[in-house]
Amino acid sequence: MKIESTSAQGNNLTLRMVGPGGAIGYRSLFADEPYKATAVAVEDSQLCFIPKNLLFDILRKHPEVTLNILCHVSKDLGQAETKWVDQIEKGAAGRVAEALLFLSDHFDHDHWTRKEIAQWAGTTTETVIRTLAQFEKMGLIDQLDRHIHILNRSGIKEQSEAE
Repeated sequence: MKIESTSAQGNNLTLRMVGPGGAIGYRSLFADEPYKATAVAVEDSQLCFIPKNLLFDILRKHPEVTLNILCHVSKDLGQAETKWVDQIEKGAAGRVAEALLFLSDHFDHDHWTRKEIAQWAGTTTETVIRTLAQFEKMGLIDQLDRHIHILNRSGIKEQSEAE
């Protein structure tokens, strides 16, 4: 599941990715705010809805569940903070490399569109296309249509840390 938001300029930006067993909507639920992001299924998905009153009842009766959710929320916040810093400090090639690593680590397919990679990396589709061509020339990846295979993971990691 891809969680995205639309910027004031009309660009879709990927905020985070949610894999199997993940949760969405909890931040706005606990903040008592409307849910402002959009969830997009990027592969076949099954969703479960837990009504607010039932969830709060469980949290009151089972503090271990509350601690588990707090741990989950804290990890998500840490990832968001890291992504935010990286958006500021890393160049586009570093962010594209980081996106490739993240997507390959968390999702078991390798056919992300260049636009989806750009949305995750906070750059343009054109920049992703140029960067992937550069990575391919360097022997770091192989591209065939939408399929991107990482051939040299340590080389991609170096690119993600270089800028």
